[in-house]
Amino acid sequence: MYRIVALILLFGIYGTGPVTAQDTTERATQDSAQQQPESKAPAPQSDAERIARLERTIEENEKLLNDLKTKFEDSQGEFPQAKAEFNKLDEELQAKRNELEQLNSDGKAEQAAALQAEIEALEPPWKLAKERFDLLIEQRKTEQEQIATLDERIQQDRAALERLLMPTSQPLDAADQPPTTAPVQPAAQADVAPEAGEAPSVAPLAVPPGTAQVQPVTPPSDEVEEAPPSEEARRAQQEAQAAETEARIAEAEVVSVAQRIDQLRKQIEQEKTSLETARKIADNARQTERALNEQAQKRMSEGAPRDELRELWVKTAGARQNYHEARDEVAEHVARLEDLQAQLAQLQDEQIAALRDAEQKQAEAKDKRKLADWTKSPFYPPNLLKWLIERGPRVIGIILGIVVLLWLSRAVEGRIVRLLTGQTEHGSATERADRAQTLASVFRSAVAVVVVVGGLLMLLSEFGVPMAPLLGASAVVGVAVGFGAQNVVRDYFAGFMILLENQYGINDVVKVGNIGGLVERVTLRVTVLRGLDGTVHFIPNGQIATVSNMTLGWSRALFDIGVAYKEDVDQVMDVLVGLGKELRADPQFSNLILDDPEMLGVDSFGDWAVVIKFFIKTRPLQQWTVKRAMLRRIKKKFDELGIEIPFPYRTIYHRYEQGQLPPGTQIAAGPRVDTR
Repeated sequence: MYRIVALILLFGIYGTGPVTAQDTTERATQDSAQQQPESKAPAPQSDAERIARLERTIEENEKLLNDLKTKFEDSQGEFPQAKAEFNKLDEELQAKRNELEQLNSDGKAEQAAALQAEIEALEPPWKLAKERFDLLIEQRKTEQEQIATLDERIQQDRAALERLLMPTSQPLDAADQPPTTAPVQPAAQADVAPEAGEAPSVAPLAVPPGTAQVQPVTPPSDEVEEAPPSEEARRAQQEAQAAETEARIAEAEVVSVAQRIDQLRKQIEQEKTSLETARKIADNARQTERALNEQAQKRMSEGAPRDELRELWVKTAGARQNYHEARDEVAEHVARLEDLQAQLAQLQDEQIAALRDAEQKQAEAKDKRKLADWTKSPFYPPNLLKWLIERGPRVIGIILGIVVLLWLSRAVEGRIVRLLTGQTEHGSATERADRAQTLASVFRSAVAVVVVVGGLLMLLSEFGVPMAPLLGASAVVGVAVGFGAQNVVRDYFAGFMILLENQYGINDVVKVGNIGGLVERVTLRVTVLRGLDGTVHFIPNGQIATVSNMTLGWSRALFDIGVAYKEDVDQVMDVLVGLGKELRADPQFSNLILDDPEMLGVDSFGDWAVVIKFFIKTRPLQQWTVKRAMLRRIKKKFDELGIEIPFPYRTIYHRYEQGQLPPGTQIAAGPRVDTR
């Protein structure tokens, strides 16, 4: 009796040949390929079609979401059964292994061998149960991800449905506003390669050539503007605002479609993972069924008891049922994947249409905004006469104000500078005048820049140019120039400190490094020196580390006079002091010398002269004039008194053997030679 039942079951299982999950998916693929229509150019969908499709998609996804949640929470489902089955086999196997270890320790070899055979027979079903449980765990994790993805996708589809049902004149909510940080790019196309048993993937759709990226429309300025000058301008302004609202709605739609495409691709990847897991579960069920069938056949040939055979046949039938359910689940995943691919194709078509629509509406909004701005421009023919009447006098007044302020700055700059420089008694009248001239040139330049720049900004404002963007751009440019031209900024700061501290001014003689000369001009950025040979040196103020001013306040004519060693130095010093007093008493030089000469005395013993040092205090820039006159008087006085001003000479001593040179032969070596 049992043999007949076994043959019937075997024929039912194997009579039609092995049917695998691969066969099922291949047949599903062939059927879908036969039903797949030829691809044509996507036709634009109406709002009614899009609303109906969204409602169907939301309904299907909600049903799928409820099924997944029900399956996930089912305490009698496949996952709890697989868990219980694996735990039972694992406990049984672990108990037998512990018993085998005890038998081996007790030395019961025969019983241990029999138990080892039972363990080896139990290990294959334990491995299959373990593999099935692992696959169901992986499937459960994927289902959790699918639940989250479906929930988010349902919310996005509902938001898209609300936007389709919302009047275009209704303002957008904050959540519907498109991002303005970057242009909206078409989402990357899904790279879903067709596999055996899967629905053929839809070819990625590229944005057609010539479809521009959607740039966010700049919202109207929040600045308070004057009322439009005419009814035509008001109408153009209203049309521009309406067009900009429509453009923002179109941009929000582009963003929404891109987000929905990304969510759909994520769902496709999850569905592919579920399909692969379902295949493995079907293969595992198939292997379990075969293993149980082989075990039943073996035990039946060995004459096993009826109860044991009945239990094996029941397990075999259960494994077969699991296989059929897994095969049906594979087919469901294939069909669902086909549907998702079709939805992806529709969304890609919708994305292309949304991009084109957004581009068109953006262009319309820009054109209408330009027209609205032009109707408000003072140069718009209907507004020109009104603008000339209302703002013409102000423009003329601003220009006249610039001219008057520049004239006033030149008129009062002398008084302001004299007021500033007259508060100090430092330096002579000439020095104060030079400083006044220096400050006047800087004051003139600064006032001219302020007046001209301020006047131009006021004129631009009168011509309708918005000041806020211009000032913002100027600030950005100023920061960029500040970083890129740090040396120039340093020059201006150094020039300001030079003028503030009165280090030098025009007509001062200074030395900067190895360059010396007369200061001809001082600005906030550069100092201009003219050397003695007429060369003009332009020195940036930021490069001036140390400056030597030889004419600040007063100067000194320094003298180093060398006389012969035979002269009486006290007499020479008295002569030099007397000459200095005579020079100061001379009416020609009395205004140039500030004090009697100050004798410092013998300064050094040179190779051929005794050096006497003294100086005469003079007015700035006059030390060279005084020095030249004093040196002329010293030469004449020394010649008159017979005081020798030595010049370099040396004495050479020669040694030679007798007979080498005639006696009395002299060798000239310098101005004076003593031969011994």
